[in-house]
Amino acid sequence: MNSIITLTLPSDIIFTRFASQTAERAALLLLNSCNADTGNWQFIHAFELAVSEAFANAVTNAKQLSPLQPVIINFIFEQQRLTVTVRDTNQQFSTETSPPEIDSYPEKGYGLLLMRTVMDTVTCIRENGVNILSMSKQL
Repeated sequence: MNSIITLTLPSDIIFTRFASQTAERAALLLLNSCNADTGNWQFIHAFELAVSEAFANAVTNAKQLSPLQPVIINFIFEQQRLTVTVRDTNQQFSTETSPPEIDSYPEKGYGLLLMRTVMDTVTCIRENGVNILSMSKQL
C-alpha cells in the first residue's frame, strides 16, 4: 500500500484531538493493510501521541504569528512504514533543541522529547518558508 492522505486543519488548539484521532485511524489502516495485529497499541498510540504533540506545537506557534494559516498533515503509507509530515508557516524551529530539564518540572518543552521517544525518526526542515516536521515508524 503506497498512499498519501492529506489533512488540512485550522490553526486552532480545538482540532488537536481531531488530528490525533486521524493519526490513530491511519495507524490502524496500515496495520490492516499489512495483515498485522490491529491490537498493536504501542504502534497506534505512538502516532496518536506524536501527531497530537506536533499539531499542538504548530498551533501554539501560530497563535504568536498568524492564526489564520492552516496546519497540513500528510499520512504517507509505504509497505510496513507510516510517515507523518506536519507543515506550518510559523517561525523556523529545530528538532535539535535540548530536552527539558525534567528535574525542574517545566510546564512546556516535552513535545519533541515525546516525539523522539515514540517514533523511529523525527526530522525538521524548512523549505520556502514552511516548517516540515517528519516522523516515521516501521511496523
